[in-house]
Amino acid sequence: MPVYEYNCSSCQAAFEQLVRSMNGRQRVTCPECGSVKVARRLSMFAARQSSGPRGQSAPAPSTGACGRCGDPNGPCSA
Repeated sequence: MPVYEYNCSSCQAAFEQLVRSMNGRQRVTCPECGSVKVARRLSMFAARQSSGPRGQSAPAPSTGACGRCGDPNGPCSA
């Protein structure tokens, strides 16, 4: 089941939602204001690279951008 990211057109909130239906036609509402005027947004993804001993993953380099929303100024919780 994929997790999609959305923006609310009414209150401008950004949020994620687990989509349980295979066709992606689940009704999505904003958790902040309850509006159904939401738009799915492009998601950022991460890839892991094994470079340590015995296949341990090395930590990803920090780009300074928020890992949730991609804002170059930092976390979107501000």
